[in-house]
Amino acid sequence: MDAKNRVTIPSEWLGAESEVFFIVPTRTNLSVMPGDELSRQEDDLRAILPPGAALQQALRRLYGSARRVESDKQGRILLPEELCKPINLAGEVAFVGVKDRFEIWSAAHWSSVAEETSEISEEARRALEAIGL
Repeated sequence: MDAKNRVTIPSEWLGAESEVFFIVPTRTNLSVMPGDELSRQEDDLRAILPPGAALQQALRRLYGSARRVESDKQGRILLPEELCKPINLAGEVAFVGVKDRFEIWSAAHWSSVAEETSEISEEARRALEAIGL
């Protein structure tokens, strides 16, 4: 991440034109996704929660915290300072792919998380083996 809080999006995420992404903060990282993935997350919330106050709170949190960003000609996006500060995101960062989105972590924090989670449960190992991995 440069001094202006810009990061270069991995090329496989970019098309020929500038791309629009949504950044959603979590407790530990920034989750970056295209609009259709943000909509899918809304659908998932609606499937999990019945109509009512809890669903409205979850949707407000999702959309209220999301920030729309557009890549520039160099494939960079600007990470809003108000999203970076709470998770100490500055300097070296790590991009972690998660299906239809990717996460941006502090490189130091990601390193410690990756080390802690390098061992997976027997249940997870069997599931991965079942799909040929």
